[in-house]
Amino acid sequence: MPILPAEPDFFPPDLWDDPTAVPRTSAEAVWWCLHARPRQEKAIARELRKLGVAFFLPQVLKEDRTPQGRKIRSVIPLFPSYLFLLGDHYDRLSALQGNRLVTVLEVSNQESLERDLRQIQKMLSSGLPVQPEPAAPVGSRVRITTGPLTGIEGTVIRRGKHDQFVAVVRFLGRGATVDLQDWQVEQIVVPSQQP
Repeated sequence: MPILPAEPDFFPPDLWDDPTAVPRTSAEAVWWCLHARPRQEKAIARELRKLGVAFFLPQVLKEDRTPQGRKIRSVIPLFPSYLFLLGDHYDRLSALQGNRLVTVLEVSNQESLERDLRQIQKMLSSGLPVQPEPAAPVGSRVRITTGPLTGIEGTVIRRGKHDQFVAVVRFLGRGATVDLQDWQVEQIVVPSQQP
């Protein structure tokens, strides 16, 4: 199997050059979050680059060792199964062609996402080692944002495989658990208590 060169994290190459705003390909260009099928992020990025559609796929270097002791280096997505597209409605439809995406998530707060993506890009370009972190660590309070349980609040009690976790919701002094994906919840910021 041939070894492919490392995919660029973003396209076009000047995507992050302007410190005040991301260059827009059209007046209607907005950020979209692409939820990809497992291990399809780089293939989607290659297709978007061929189409000339702006995207951001944050990647990190992962080092492992084989049982024989050899080092293996891999470039993996920082957020498995997710990448970000900057484009209009037609660019979004172009990304949906084929069978590589699960869904396209609409971004309601464009400025906040762009600020977060700029921070991630700055961290990645610093040369310092960057490690992925779970969205909601054990013990954090979360609120369900999508699906039939929207608005319910609970506490993360453990993390399972495939970025799933279990949240507990108190009802009559008892708990109920439900498996959720990271993208279905948001962490609740608890204001610090003043003495």
